[in-house]
Amino acid sequence: MTLKDSSLIEKKENQKGLDGLLQTKIIETKDTTYRIIAKNVSEYHFTVPFEVHDSERVEVGQIFSIKDKGLTFLARVIDIRHDSNYDGNWDTTFTGTQFFDQSQIFNRVIAEPLGCILEGKFKKCKTLPTKFSLVKRAEEYEFSFLQEVMGDIEIGYLRNGSMAVEQIPVSIHSTAIDHHIGIFATTGMGKSNFMKVFAASCMQLAARNESKFGLLIVDPHGEYLKGKGPVKGLMHLKRYSEGLVCYSIDRKNFSDPGVAELSISISEIEAGDLSVLYDWSAAQRDALEAIARVFESCWLERIQKPDGINKMVSEGFNATTMGVISRRIKNLLEKNRYIDPVRSSLPGIISNLQDGRVVLIDIPRMSEQSELFLLSILSRYILEKYKEESSVEQKNCLITIEEAQRVLGTGSNTYRFETIAREGRKFGVGLCAITQQPKLIDKQLLSQINTFVVMGLADRNDRVHLEESARHDLSSLDIEIQTLEKGEAIVSTLGIPFPVPAKIHSYEVYLKKLEKEGRTDERLVSGGRFKPIFD
Repeated sequence: MTLKDSSLIEKKENQKGLDGLLQTKIIETKDTTYRIIAKNVSEYHFTVPFEVHDSERVEVGQIFSIKDKGLTFLARVIDIRHDSNYDGNWDTTFTGTQFFDQSQIFNRVIAEPLGCILEGKFKKCKTLPTKFSLVKRAEEYEFSFLQEVMGDIEIGYLRNGSMAVEQIPVSIHSTAIDHHIGIFATTGMGKSNFMKVFAASCMQLAARNESKFGLLIVDPHGEYLKGKGPVKGLMHLKRYSEGLVCYSIDRKNFSDPGVAELSISISEIEAGDLSVLYDWSAAQRDALEAIARVFESCWLERIQKPDGINKMVSEGFNATTMGVISRRIKNLLEKNRYIDPVRSSLPGIISNLQDGRVVLIDIPRMSEQSELFLLSILSRYILEKYKEESSVEQKNCLITIEEAQRVLGTGSNTYRFETIAREGRKFGVGLCAITQQPKLIDKQLLSQINTFVVMGLADRNDRVHLEESARHDLSSLDIEIQTLEKGEAIVSTLGIPFPVPAKIHSYEVYLKKLEKEGRTDERLVSGGRFKPIFD
C-alpha cells in the first residue's frame, strides 16, 4: 500500500475499506515463509511483516526451521527488533499525513542456531544455510529426534514459543541425578509444582520397579503430602502409591496409610550436626569438635549435666562456653520432639531410598533452624551409608534442599552439604538445590550442578551467575528467561544436546493423566470382556 493510498483510505467514510485491506494483508502473510538475510554461523537474521495476525506473531523462544540442500537447520529466536529500509529518523518525523510506506518496514528476527538434522540425526552446526534460504515455523515432526535423546523422568512438554508441543515430552535422565540438579525461579513461578511433577514421575518409575535412584524430599511447608485446598499432594497419586514412603512429625497424619512417625535416635546425632544451628564462636566450635573425643558415647545426654560440663572444663574448655552449649542442646531437644532415646526412622529411610522410592519427610511448622539440623543429620547419615556400601550395587540417591543458598552459600559453615556437592557423585549421592537466589550460591559449588531447570529470574545478577556455571551456554537466552511465564522453563541437562524450552506439567493435570493410564484394559478385564494372554 503506497503513501497516496494510505492518505486516501484514512478518510472516515472509507475506514471500513481500510479494515478490509489490512485483513487481506494479514491473511496473505499467514502461511508465508521467510528468508535468511544474514549473518554468520552463530547467528541468523530473517525478516517478518511488521503487522500480522496474533496467531502468527513471532515470539522470543520460538523455534524455526531452515531447509537447505538436504539439511534442516533449527534456530531459536533470541530477539526481535523493529527495522526498515529507511535511514535516519524517518519514523519520528511527520510530513503531512504521509508517515511511511508499509512495504519498506518490517521486523528483524535474530535467531540462534540449535543445530541441524541430516537423515534424521541431529548434530551441531559447523556451517550456515545459504543466504535467502526459506525459513518457517518448525513443525512437530522436525522435533522427533528429541524423543530419542530424552530421559525417563517426565516433567513436561516441549515448548515452542508459548505453545506446548504435546507430542514431544521433556524428560530428564536418571543417570544425571548424581550430578546434581538446580531448580531456579523467583517466587510464584512454579518451583513447588515442578517438584511434585518430578516426584510423581519418580513414584511411577518406582512402582513399576524401573527407578534407578531414590528421591528424598524434606518439606517444611506441609504442601507435598496432602497439598492445600484444591491443590493436590503426592498422596493423591493412588495408582503409584507403592513408590512413595512418608514420614511426618504431624500427629494428624499418623493415621493415614503409608505415613509413619518420624524419629531420630539420640545415639545417631553427632556433634558436627549442631554446626548449622547457630553462629558458633571459635571457642564453642572447638569444644563441639572435641566432644566426640571426650565422650565415647551418650555425649548428648552427658553434656546437659553438671558432671559432663565439668569433664569438658577439665579438658581445658571454659565453663561459660560449655554452659552455652549445654543450654542450646536442651532447647534443641525440647523443640524437636522427634528425637527419641531409642527409636529411629533412619534405617527405614535408607532402605527405601536404596530401593528407589520417593521418601517424603513432612515437617510442617518446623523452624528454619530445626529444619537445617534435620537436613544435616539426614545428609550426613545418607552419605556415610553410601560410602560404606560403595562396593555394593545400589540405587543412587537425590537429596532435595529448599532455599539451598542457606547451605551452599559463600562462606557458609555447612561443610557437610558442600562435601556432597563436591564428592557425592563418587558414591551415588546427588543434591537437588532449589532456590530463588542462585547468585548467593558459591560459584564453585554451582559449577558442580549439571542439570539446570530455570523457571524465570528477574534479577540480572542471578541470571549472570547461572550463565557462568551452566554446562550449556545460556547467555543468549537472557531475554527468554526474563519473559518466562509461570510453569515455563529452560532445561539444560546431560544427554540433551541444547537447552530445551519446556512447559512444565500442571501437577493436577499430570495427576489425572497418570491415574488414567491403563484403565481401559483394567475395566475390560474386570467386566469379563477381555482376558490377559498370561495368567
